Amino acid sequence: MEIQQTGILQTDERISFLGKTYGFLALCIASGSIGSWFSMGLAFPHEHPFIMLAIMIGGIFAVQATRHIQGVNIAMLLAFGAITGLAIAPLVGMVAAKSEMLVAQAFMTTAITFVSLTAYVFISGKDFSFLKGFVWVGLIAMIVLGLSNYFFFQSTGLSLAISGMSVLLFSAFILYDTSNILRDYPNDEYISAALTLYLDVFLLFQNLLVLFGILGDD
Repeated sequence: MEIQQTGILQTDERISFLGKTYGFLALCIASGSIGSWFSMGLAFPHEHPFIMLAIMIGGIFAVQATRHIQGVNIAMLLAFGAITGLAIAPLVGMVAAKSEMLVAQAFMTTAITFVSLTAYVFISGKDFSFLKGFVWVGLIAMIVLGLSNYFFFQSTGLSLAISGMSVLLFSAFILYDTSNILRDYPNDEYISAALTLYLDVFLLFQNLLVLFGILGDD
């Protein structure tokens, strides 16, 4: 009987962990959306992209450092969401100037992709840890290609290719990270889990925006 009660307790704790993870993910997405909305028209994010990148990286470390401090961890996660909204606002504005429908399509495609891949991991129960080498090597490759194109080539065709490959890459990251969260994350790491999934969603949305923005020129 004691063993059975322990199993039930562990199951309840795991369900609570997953509920907190996806609840805080939803709040972070909302914070990012609000941050982007109120940042429209600001010149700073567009004029200083590398400063924004440095702030975002600092934000990731700040969220991780405070993830176990009650109250502060939630505030830091939501603040990070707002910062990413500020960072992506110029891209959203440029694509929306072509057609607001393109932004809506990118958002809906991101949502459908995330929900579908998450459901697949939950239902199938498959372990996607084998993707670790692929996703991290792919991330490094995309960073190198992106920087090369930004500083040297400035090719629309290469931007299209990078964005297309990045959409596949961050879809794979969703599979990999969701599997890790289900199998390996401790029950008190819901802030870290929410941050990880938010980064996957944010980067998938960003690359879909670029993809739809370029294709919208045709």
